[in-house]
Amino acid sequence: MEKINLKLFEWYFLLGLFLYTVGQFLIFIFFNDIDALHSQEPIDFAHWFMLIGVLLLIPQIGNFPKTKLNLIGTPVLVIGIGLIIGMCVLDFVFWSIKSPEFKREVATHLINTPEIWTPFMGIGGKVFNFGLLMSSCNYFKQSKLGVILVLIGTAVVYLPWGWDNVAGYLFITVGFYINFYRQPLSQNEYKRN
Repeated sequence: MEKINLKLFEWYFLLGLFLYTVGQFLIFIFFNDIDALHSQEPIDFAHWFMLIGVLLLIPQIGNFPKTKLNLIGTPVLVIGIGLIIGMCVLDFVFWSIKSPEFKREVATHLINTPEIWTPFMGIGGKVFNFGLLMSSCNYFKQSKLGVILVLIGTAVVYLPWGWDNVAGYLFITVGFYINFYRQPLSQNEYKRN
């Protein structure tokens, strides 16, 4: 049986994508209602899964193949992770406010403050997903299938419904697994005794 030789930070990256997907599942499928989402006890599980998920992506960022696309993908992914962290923080604030009137007042204020709302709640996810896609493209020479799955997953996540995010992130996770697994043979072989 062939041994799978993924590096620890690649496993962290895959675990991070999976945890992020669990957070998306909780938001769009399990709770599927803003009041139910904000009623989670004892913590906001959905956004904690997403926050821990994006933090687990960080160790891999410096270890993507060094290509010209890496010059775009890495900074965009770092910015996207930062924007997702900011979004989670805003959602933690919403979750912590139990008064519906005060929550509505805070939401109205933030929505009317585009310097806060636009980057974190408006475009943060799009930047994050574009960074994932560009980082995946670094593997195109050795793993066309993995890159295509990440591309399909990104297209699905960009659909406007939200519930489809779970399928999209599963495609992205499987695509990165294939990317990491299909390294050049000299790196993927293990020594026989």
